[in-house]
Amino acid sequence: MNQKSELQDLWSNPSERVVYLFKSIQKIYRDQLFEKSRQYGFTGPQIGLIIGLHKNPYLTLKEMSECLGLSKSTVSGIVDRLVEKGVVLREIPADNRRIVRLSLSPDFQKNNVLNEFATKYINDTLINASQEDLDKIITGLEILYRLIKTEKQ
Repeated sequence: MNQKSELQDLWSNPSERVVYLFKSIQKIYRDQLFEKSRQYGFTGPQIGLIIGLHKNPYLTLKEMSECLGLSKSTVSGIVDRLVEKGVVLREIPADNRRIVRLSLSPDFQKNNVLNEFATKYINDTLINASQEDLDKIITGLEILYRLIKTEKQ
């Protein structure tokens, strides 16, 4: 029995299949991310924060907490450890001394290989996909994105 028919046999409700596949893909990606992060001496949550700051520099602690889905105190502890390693900088804007902006240190940005990991992993995974498969994946994800975004509004 092939994988597709096994999944179809597991659930009669298509939305359950979507949730299962979405969670399974996230878990595989997260596991790969954690494995790669250990090779460079970082924890999974630290890598998540680094990637988040790479994509969205100068987030506040609160914004990063929301982005990672972790409590502010947990994110603060992660930031403390990354500041000690010279990876993250805390900056207090002159116009608003009540907030702290987070960014990757220039030295870390210049000398690390982790910035490209998230994109490289997906690129490497999809390298052998046909154009037809890529078009189907993109279309499916765009539909899911649109439905989720519409539901949120």
